[in-house]
Amino acid sequence: DAPTDGAFWMKGTLIPLSIAFWDADGRIVAMLDMTPCRAEPCPLYSPGHDYVAALEVNRGALSDRGVRIGDLVRLERG
Repeated sequence: DAPTDGAFWMKGTLIPLSIAFWDADGRIVAMLDMTPCRAEPCPLYSPGHDYVAALEVNRGALSDRGVRIGDLVRLERG
């Protein structure tokens, strides 16, 4: 997929999330914590870098597992 710099928002999301963004080389280029939005206007969460994919998890799950910017993402087919 082509890289994007698109932002995420939390409208209608019930729980806080963390998100990791990675580039075409599989390197994590940004990580953000996002707060649920109950009323508009909802803030946009932008990584500030181009990315090809992102993963949303429960807030804190990335840091709890030692994930850091610069780490390599490896996807395996099961």
